[in-house]
Amino acid sequence: MKKIAHYLLMLSACAVSAAGCTSDDRYSSWEQYRGSSTAAQFSSLDQITKENVHLLEPAWTFHTGDKRERTPMECNPIVLGKIMYITSPQLDLIALDARTGEVLWRFDPAAYGQSGGVNRGVTAYTAGGKTRIFLAAGHLLFALDAVSGDLVEAFGEKGMLDLRKDLGRDPETLSVSLNTPGIIYKDLLIIGSGTGEGYDAAPGHIRAYSAETGDFRWVFHTIPQEGEYGYDTWRWVEGENYGGTNNWGGLSLDEESGWVYVATGSPTYDFYGGNRIGENLYGNSILALDASTGAYQWHYQAVSHDIWDYDLPCAPTLADFPMNGKMVKALIQPTKMGELILLDRVTGKPLLDLEEQLVPPSYVPGEVAHPTQKIGQGIRVVPQGLDSTYLTTISREAAAYAKNEFRKYRNEGMYTPPSLEGSLTFPATRGGMLWGGLSHDPKSHMVYVNANEIPMVLQLRNLSGDSEEGDMVSGPGSGRYIYLSNCSNCHGANRQGLGEAFPALTNLRERHDRESAKRIITGGNGVMPAFRGFGEEQLEALIGYLLDEVPPVASPVETPAAEKEAMDRYVLQGFRIFTDEEGFPASRPPWGTLNAIDLTTQTIKWKVPLGEYPELKARGVAPTGTQNFGGCVATAGGLVFIGGSADEMFRAFDAETGKVLWEYRLPAGGYAVPSVYEVEGRQYVVIAAGGANRLGTPAGDAYVAFALPEE
Repeated sequence: MKKIAHYLLMLSACAVSAAGCTSDDRYSSWEQYRGSSTAAQFSSLDQITKENVHLLEPAWTFHTGDKRERTPMECNPIVLGKIMYITSPQLDLIALDARTGEVLWRFDPAAYGQSGGVNRGVTAYTAGGKTRIFLAAGHLLFALDAVSGDLVEAFGEKGMLDLRKDLGRDPETLSVSLNTPGIIYKDLLIIGSGTGEGYDAAPGHIRAYSAETGDFRWVFHTIPQEGEYGYDTWRWVEGENYGGTNNWGGLSLDEESGWVYVATGSPTYDFYGGNRIGENLYGNSILALDASTGAYQWHYQAVSHDIWDYDLPCAPTLADFPMNGKMVKALIQPTKMGELILLDRVTGKPLLDLEEQLVPPSYVPGEVAHPTQKIGQGIRVVPQGLDSTYLTTISREAAAYAKNEFRKYRNEGMYTPPSLEGSLTFPATRGGMLWGGLSHDPKSHMVYVNANEIPMVLQLRNLSGDSEEGDMVSGPGSGRYIYLSNCSNCHGANRQGLGEAFPALTNLRERHDRESAKRIITGGNGVMPAFRGFGEEQLEALIGYLLDEVPPVASPVETPAAEKEAMDRYVLQGFRIFTDEEGFPASRPPWGTLNAIDLTTQTIKWKVPLGEYPELKARGVAPTGTQNFGGCVATAGGLVFIGGSADEMFRAFDAETGKVLWEYRLPAGGYAVPSVYEVEGRQYVVIAAGGANRLGTPAGDAYVAFALPEE
């Protein structure tokens, strides 16, 4: 009883409500994902300053103890009073003493058949003096008492919701997760979803549930149903699956208007849309919805008929700033295309002039690329389109190799469609900007954001009728067909993998038997989501293909010509960065940057490389920046904190100049958004050092909290 009373005292240090902290300063605490409902990713705490940040040191380090090979940890911790809530590589929810890192309680979702995958944080809800924490793991959403860690059995089905329900499909056929936490409005929990990116992906509709009882309240169809607005922007093909168009990067909320803002990803399949000709609303769109009812308010589509995987990767940030002599209520949306889209958040209208320009056509059979795309949608942070003058400069040898490779591919600007011979795209699906979002200082009207400048090759192959030696069945239902439809984006069409991030699946039988392979496919592993929607026959066929077993029939299945034409599918041969001979990006550095943008002038104030490669530094090459994941946090102390880079460093930059003022080598890469909080008058900065991720660096399991030395 004493321990529970102690927890209650710790939790009551700051009153928590459905809208967040009751303090006059909404930015002085970190009680929700990205710090506030506006997704500001900013802290008004100023104990740590430009003058003393060099003294910053670890106050405590906590190891979760459950890392495995390639497991990521992207959690942005929340802090309620003196208690911090984090997730582990296996998605355990852990409550820590925010001052010491001491464990208060731990919940293991593996007891309910869920573990592993990507989780970026949790959601807190308080009513009647009691707080519960919502954790998503696999296809289940758990409601846990914030003090004891026990399931709140009055919520849902004994404390749980099945995320596969309420989507208008048979739940048993769907693979659905929730990588990024939902958001609370009054007594509602509003969520997006992770749906997968293959041809069999689930639909990504937005849903709201009672945060008290778990009762279903409303749904907004991001893939319009017959009779709904936007339905005629798709060409529907009987028998085809329509999925994706999901909000996987989180939500933001205007508490005054009661509107929730949703940014969606692409419809599936991500790189070929022959079965979904048209603009494809509400794919790649920003949506404003009434948070109470889900009623549509407005939409803005950033990419029409996406075939580049140009998802809108994070929640838009809500900001008020002066423009043309008056304050505007704005919305800032980071994009993989390297732009910050600026919209009026009341009307959805662009705040800057843009053009609708003709873009190149697709020559892939069955594909009809949208003839135009919006150009100049906002503040351009990175270059768009790769030409021969923008190839690598790190050495003569690298430049010569890149120039020779450059000639091999189709390249007609950023919106060059994927092709059978291979197309260059820049920036690509790795950004530009990603799920780490941006940081907005509401007083200075500055925005800080990290970005990638990484070119990629998008090369398709025909899945229908595709076969290889040992795979006698090449049509739908064969293991190879299922693999190419769902797995080839990451692991490659020939199972070759992509470095350490996505392992090769050749010779898999030397590492796994049928049971362990089945466990990984259905349970997920590392950044790989769980695929629970396969039927038993599909799963057995896929496992048989991966383990190079003899197929169950002796001859190919013949398919009538008319049916072959109807089900032609094309798949990406794998995520493939355009590199020099050594594997460094073939574009001119910097490859990863941190940027400061003045909203009042819509200009970049400074741009600096983020990270470096030690082997290039040893050769005398100036800092190049590295591919980066995670996000930054600006503070009132004049600092910008960020990890993210492949060199596994955590840095503090001068918010005014972009100069590095402090850096610390983390136990593993910090590919997460840091959190800033205060307990008993001491300011802390904490980051998850989980490593792995898509950079393929060693996995870690540490949370490191930094503070100034105690007096």
